Amino acid sequence: MEGIDEGSVKDQVVREVGNKAGSQVSKAIGGKIGSILGKQVTKEATKLGAVKRKLIPAIKGLPDGKKFLVFSFNNNVTKQATEFRVASNTTRTSSNIFVQNLKASGGTNTLEGLLEALSTADVQEIVLMSDGLPNSGPKAVLEEIKKVNTSNIIIHTIAFGEDADLDFMRTLAQENNGTFITSKM
Repeated sequence: MEGIDEGSVKDQVVREVGNKAGSQVSKAIGGKIGSILGKQVTKEATKLGAVKRKLIPAIKGLPDGKKFLVFSFNNNVTKQATEFRVASNTTRTSSNIFVQNLKASGGTNTLEGLLEALSTADVQEIVLMSDGLPNSGPKAVLEEIKKVNTSNIIIHTIAFGEDADLDFMRTLAQENNGTFITSKM
C-alpha cells in the first residue's frame, strides 16, 4: 500500500510533509523520546497510517463478546490469529498492538487476502481496508471472488488514498452485498 513511488501527487506531498514534521518533532524534543515521537509523526502521514487511525478505534469499539479477526496483506497474508478472537479488553488491546506494528512493504495482494478471509471458518462479513490497487488487477480479483464467494459472505470496502481505485472498491462491495466507503487520509 505504500511504496516510495506509489500514490498520487497529494499522497506523496502528505508523506513528505509527514517526514519533515517528524524530523522537526525529533529535533525539537531531542533524545530518545524525540526520536520515537518523530518516527510516530512520520508514520501517521501515510496511507497505512490512515488505515491505522481508522482501524484502531474500530477495534476498541467492538462490544464484548463480538468475534473478529485481523489480517494484513502485502506480498503475503498475515493473520493475527488462526481463529476468531472474542472481543475483550485483552483481545482488543493485543489486536491494536498488532495493527500499530504493521509496516508497509511489497505490493497489495488483495486477492490472497480476500481468499484467506473467505476460507476462514464461520466468517460472515469482511471489511477490506485498502487503496484498491491490487497486484493481480481489479478485474481478476472481482472475477475470482465472484467464483469463490458461494456462501454470499458480505464484503464491505473502505478505500484509502487519493489514488485509490474507487470503481473497483465500490464494485467489490456491491457485488458482495457490502457497503463502500471512502476515507480521507
